[in-house]
Amino acid sequence: MKKFLLAAAFGATLLGAPAFAQDAPPAPPPPGGGMFDRLDTNHDGVITKEEFQADVAARFARLDTNHDGKVSPEERAAARPGGGGGRGMAGDMTLADMQAQAERRFDRLDTNHDGKIDQAEFAAMRTRMERRGPPPGGSESN
Repeated sequence: MKKFLLAAAFGATLLGAPAFAQDAPPAPPPPGGGMFDRLDTNHDGVITKEEFQADVAARFARLDTNHDGKVSPEERAAARPGGGGGRGMAGDMTLADMQAQAERRFDRLDTNHDGKIDQAEFAAMRTRMERRGPPPGGSESN
């Protein structure tokens, strides 16, 4: 009888474990919606200028839907939720234009000027953006 009760208790534990696992709340998204992890492609805890520019090139390739080497305001608007235009971008932009803009942005984020953006610098940027609020007529993502 003891063996039967022990086996039943063990079986109930095994059957109940998946139910408990399903009740756990989902983990909160990382600050910035995982942007830091997406940009830090080698996962060393910092974003280098090369990683930053590689993301710009990939974004340009996604935005240039007609593959003419330029991203038009219409292509940017089509890529944004709600169809809003890109913040800080006017007219057609080439990859070189976007890379120059990214270079300036990187330099502003790299507050200690060591050529890398660490978690603290990235968090400070997020705090500044939250204080300002979202840009008029659009989301705050790049």
